[in-house]
Amino acid sequence: MTKFTEHLRRRWLAIPKRVWACLLTLCCLSLTLCALIFSVNVVYVSDSDGNRRMLVTAVTDPQRLMEMSGIRAEAEDDVYFTAYNGNLASLNIQRAFPVYIQADGALHSTELCTGTVQQALDLAGISLGEHDYTEPSLHTPIEEGMEITVHRVEYQDSYQDQAVPYETEYRYTSLYHRNRYASVTLQQGVEGVDRITTRSRVVDGVVESTQVLGVERIQEPQNEIIKAYQAGAPVSQMEGPEVVDGVPSSYTRVLTGRATAYSGSGRGASGLGLYEGTVAVDPNVIPYGTKLYITSADGSFVYGYAIATDTGTALREGHALVDLYFESYSDAVTAAVHQVNVYVIG
Repeated sequence: MTKFTEHLRRRWLAIPKRVWACLLTLCCLSLTLCALIFSVNVVYVSDSDGNRRMLVTAVTDPQRLMEMSGIRAEAEDDVYFTAYNGNLASLNIQRAFPVYIQADGALHSTELCTGTVQQALDLAGISLGEHDYTEPSLHTPIEEGMEITVHRVEYQDSYQDQAVPYETEYRYTSLYHRNRYASVTLQQGVEGVDRITTRSRVVDGVVESTQVLGVERIQEPQNEIIKAYQAGAPVSQMEGPEVVDGVPSSYTRVLTGRATAYSGSGRGASGLGLYEGTVAVDPNVIPYGTKLYITSADGSFVYGYAIATDTGTALREGHALVDLYFESYSDAVTAAVHQVNVYVIG
C-alpha cells in the first residue's frame, strides 16, 4: 500500500500547474452556471391582441415584466399572472373592448374585458328605474362591440268620465181617458256618470299598452218618469182584493154617485195624511178608515182602492158621494167630475 500511495502522489505532483488552473476555471464556471440556472426565470408575456414576448430574467414583478416586454396593460385591461412552476411563468393581458349603451337619447360607451350588461351600466354611470329594462337583459355576458339599449318605462294613470244613459219609466193611469194621447213628465231624466281609470305603459315616451284599472260610478242616472194613459190603470197604487172585470172580488155593498176631485196638503179631517188613495166622504155615510174601490160607471176611469180619511161641506150636504184626492192641481182639474160606483170593502 505504501508503494501504491507513493506512486499516486508522484503522479499527482507530476500534473502541470496549467492543467490545475484549467480545472479550477472549469469549476468556477460550473458553479456560476448553476447559480444562473437557479436564479433566472423564463416568462412569457402576451395579450389578447396576439402580441407575445419571452423574457429570461430574474424579475418577478408583473408591472416590471410588462415594461421590459413592451406589452403594457391599460386601465380597464385585466392582467393574469400565472405563478411560477419551477422557473417558468406566464403573464397574459386581456384587453378591454368597447361596449356601447343607448340611453336617454344619447350614446354612451365604456370599456371592459368581462362582465355582464349590469356591470357595463355601472361603469357608464347609468342607473335603471323600477320598471326600466335593457336589451339584452342585465345578466347577459358582454361581448366585444355589443350594443345595449336602455328602455325607460313609466306608468301613467288617466281618468275619463263616461255618460250612463237613463231609462224611461212609464206610470200608467186611466186619468187621461178623455185625452188618451196626453202624457205628463213627472221627472226629467238625468244621465249618470261613470269614471273610468286607465293605466298606460309608456316605453321611451311611446304608449305601448293601456289597460282599464276600474270603473267608479260617481253619479247615478235619474230615470225619466212619464205618466201616460192606459185603459183600466188605477190612479191609486193601493192594493186590495183581486179585481175581475172592473169589480173587486170581495166587497160588502156598492154605492153610486157623483165623484169630484181636489188636491192640497196637510191632513184629512180624520187626522190621517192625504195622498193619492185617500178620499173625502160624508162620514155618516162612509165612516173614516173604510176601504173602498172606486171606478166610473162606464169603466173608462178607475181611481182604484182608497181609504176614507177626509170630509167637506159638499159631501156633508150630499152634493157629491166622494171627493178624490190627486197629487197635483192639474190632475184634479183633468179628473173633473165622474159618475162612479163605490165598492165598500170594509
